[in-house]
Amino acid sequence: MAEPREQIQTPPALQDLSGTTIGRFHIGKRLGAGGMGQVYAAEDTVLKRHVAIKRMAPQLQFAEIDRSRFLKEAQRASALNHPNIAAVYDVVQHQGEILLVLEYVEGNMLRTRLWEPISLEQFYEIALQCADGLGAAHDQHIVHGDIKPENIMLTPAGRIKILDFGVAKRFSIAGAGEATQSLASVAGISGGTPAYMAPEVLLQKPYDGRADLFSLGLVFYEMLGGKQPFLTDSLAGTMGRILHTDVPLLAEVNPKLPAPLVGVVDRLLMKDPSTRYPSASALKADLIAVREGRKPQFAAGPVQRRTLPRWLMPVVLAGLLLIIGLLAYRPLQRLLSRPAAQSQSTQAALPQVEVVAILPFQPIEGNSKLAALGQGLVESLAAKLSRLTPDRSLQIILPRQLQDKNISLLPDARRQFGANLGFKVSMEPSGELVRVSYSLLDGKSGSPLESNSLTVPAADVFSVEDAVAQGAVRALHLTLRPDELAELKVHGTAQPAAYEYYLRARGYLVDSTRPENVENAIVMLRAALKLDPGYGMAKAALGEAFWEEYSLTKQKQWTAQAREQCNQAIALGSAGAAGHLCLGAINAGTGDYRGATVEYQRAVELDPTDESSALGLAHALEHQGAIDEAEKAYLRSAEAHPQSYISYMALGAFYFHRSENDKALQMFQKMTELAPENYIGYLNLGGVYNVLGRHSEAIEPLRKSILLRPSYGAYTNLGNAYFAVHNYADAVTAYTEATKLDPQQSIPWGNLGEAQYYAGKREEAARAYRRAIEVAERQLQVNPHDSDMLSELATYYSMLGERNQALRYLTLALQYGHSEKELMFTAAEVYNQLGETGLALEWLAKAVRAGYPVSDFRDSPTFANLAQNSVFQQLIGKSAGNR
Repeated sequence: MAEPREQIQTPPALQDLSGTTIGRFHIGKRLGAGGMGQVYAAEDTVLKRHVAIKRMAPQLQFAEIDRSRFLKEAQRASALNHPNIAAVYDVVQHQGEILLVLEYVEGNMLRTRLWEPISLEQFYEIALQCADGLGAAHDQHIVHGDIKPENIMLTPAGRIKILDFGVAKRFSIAGAGEATQSLASVAGISGGTPAYMAPEVLLQKPYDGRADLFSLGLVFYEMLGGKQPFLTDSLAGTMGRILHTDVPLLAEVNPKLPAPLVGVVDRLLMKDPSTRYPSASALKADLIAVREGRKPQFAAGPVQRRTLPRWLMPVVLAGLLLIIGLLAYRPLQRLLSRPAAQSQSTQAALPQVEVVAILPFQPIEGNSKLAALGQGLVESLAAKLSRLTPDRSLQIILPRQLQDKNISLLPDARRQFGANLGFKVSMEPSGELVRVSYSLLDGKSGSPLESNSLTVPAADVFSVEDAVAQGAVRALHLTLRPDELAELKVHGTAQPAAYEYYLRARGYLVDSTRPENVENAIVMLRAALKLDPGYGMAKAALGEAFWEEYSLTKQKQWTAQAREQCNQAIALGSAGAAGHLCLGAINAGTGDYRGATVEYQRAVELDPTDESSALGLAHALEHQGAIDEAEKAYLRSAEAHPQSYISYMALGAFYFHRSENDKALQMFQKMTELAPENYIGYLNLGGVYNVLGRHSEAIEPLRKSILLRPSYGAYTNLGNAYFAVHNYADAVTAYTEATKLDPQQSIPWGNLGEAQYYAGKREEAARAYRRAIEVAERQLQVNPHDSDMLSELATYYSMLGERNQALRYLTLALQYGHSEKELMFTAAEVYNQLGETGLALEWLAKAVRAGYPVSDFRDSPTFANLAQNSVFQQLIGKSAGNR
């Protein structure tokens, strides 16, 4: 569907000027063309010199306001006189067009030069001249606005020339009468390349020369070995990265760079302009200092920016966070009069129990916008139908559940979920119209039981979704109660464009493991809220998107932004369960499980059909220590969603926590039956086998998990299996693969350190433990009550021989962990490593009584020193059946 945009009359096509004469200028060949216009070589027949003629792009020629702005900026730029700036000689008006007469610069673009490595000396030569040229312009209150390698020329004499100051823009703070340009103008016809724009420009805030310095920082970043870090295949994705994602650390991209120089580039690329260099002259001073080996004044060292990827719970609990993270916000719809459509129906009898797979949207290749919108549409439809399941023989399989396992076809959904019906939606754009087709499919034959198609205006998103919803209800032979009809008639906003942005955002969030999808979703939701600030569902979804951003980066500032949006959604009173579900996830993720219980309970009350709310409630109760209530909540969810592997996965994780490993094994086996191509089920199976001491049985499901999708969790557990049989070499290999896949997770680093320790590589082990500690302590800043992370830290410090730290973290882990058997075993490991054999044996006894498998005692090298200890031997002998 078309994005709302200002209606601009199509300008007439421009003919090539080559070979013509305009005034005293004889026009030669065309040198190039871009978004701002065309450039020609020309001869000034009076002054007898080569010049370049720049001709405005047609859309700028045609719009009077843009032509006036262009002329004003060119007149300002003509005042610039600096050896590093390509001069503007004159402005010529010809047959209604404005032509700029520019200095003709021979040489190569910096972009071309970047095809070859650039030495540090060459970098300094280029960088200092760029700073000189920008400083001269900024002193005249002129900002370039489009600094990029294509606008920096290298002459044969080694001089730098900055091009295109003829379209420079005056600082937005220079005069109250000059408003900041709209985003459409910035990203489109009025200049500027989005991938090089500063955040304040994209946010349409006042900006000055520091915006040019941000762009120059990206040029420096590329010159020193990094690729353009923000550029994606979509404007929304590029904007999202600039606004919310830090560039990869330059010190890691090119470790040979001097640290002070890395600090200079980091300072240029700060999101907040107040933390960048205050001026180009300050930048030049630091560049000279670094070049001469002196300490820079403004950039003492690299800016510390760390990003951590999505956290998966360790060992067999790797999938649980995915459950709580599935914030299936469900937009409320309204039914409008159905547009004219063509319908076909076989009138076939439907199954007594309808298990309907809402198939993921299959986009037209190359149309990412329509893909996101279509995916959002089917997600919304599935959520709407899910509300109709109570008191009906109806089970809805969400497209997100199918997509998680790469399922797009009904036969696969039938095999893995038992779906006996499928519902498929397709969309095909045609100019300002869109053709929507949908079908109810028989699960066995795949043939349509009822199908429909309609053509509506592309901007009429309400009619599209309402027609599909009506068709689904009719095809499934559902008779709705008045309250259900009333709910379907509400969708949260009266703005079709806002709703379209919202649906596209929900489509992007279907796969929130991809940073560009989360960034796109944030851009879309902000656009929706700009159109309708009271749109509660969009507020809640924006909170979810911010929380997903935190999950990807572990940057703490995202939690505050997410919480703010969720609270605002609840305060608006129009978000339904979504606001409470969002806030519940944030509370749980930051350790406030009591607050999470309250929010999840409210979400369940508002929408009893939502699996995410039910599982979130159970999870929060479990972490409060309300074990009986938590088990009942997990069981209710599994009973209510018998075809959903997610509830079985959560129940299996719960039983594992309670040392009921046989029950956990059954739940994970059930999960693999429902989802035989889902890697998490096999990962969890392998983890439980490891805990039960059945290490040889763990290897096969773990290898299968890796075959389906390599993950640090599977490699970690595979390393655990090898480690248990004292095959430390293979364990090191497996753990190393885990660190490669997720280098910012603490667990694989800690496990690698342990394998290296017992393989005799003590120095390497110490480095791995230090890395594990660094990551784990940062994660505790967000959730200081994370007993798993606390216990890991206790282990790491004990292996390094740092007694006080080890015991401090062990005490906290036992306090917050409600005496789980794993923590008891950790206590035994820590005390034994610290040389306190008596305490170690006491904690081993407690762990045995709690159900910890004896095989771990026998197999773990941590307790090799106790092999001849009579108490240790007695523990093993008395517990021989617990294997």
